[in-house]
Amino acid sequence: MSFDYEAIRAKTQRTLIAFLDSEVAVGRTLVQSAALAKSQGHMNHYVQARLGAVQAAECLRRFMSQVADDTVRTEIGMQLAELDRIISTL
Repeated sequence: MSFDYEAIRAKTQRTLIAFLDSEVAVGRTLVQSAALAKSQGHMNHYVQARLGAVQAAECLRRFMSQVADDTVRTEIGMQLAELDRIISTL
């Protein structure tokens, strides 16, 4: 029985990229939630949502180096920079 290692690598990369895209989306959603909570005076929710956004950004930093495609890795890096920027405004 032989394995198609190239197909496995390609599927792993697609899964990794989908995971990182999801982390970007979660981070943005948590930033919006934190901003709304802060504006309404719900400070406990604000703190938790902001922490979640920071954790999403940390996850992106941890795993984006494993993306093989330079163009995709650069795009994720730009999205991470934008997420970091909006987190800093909270």
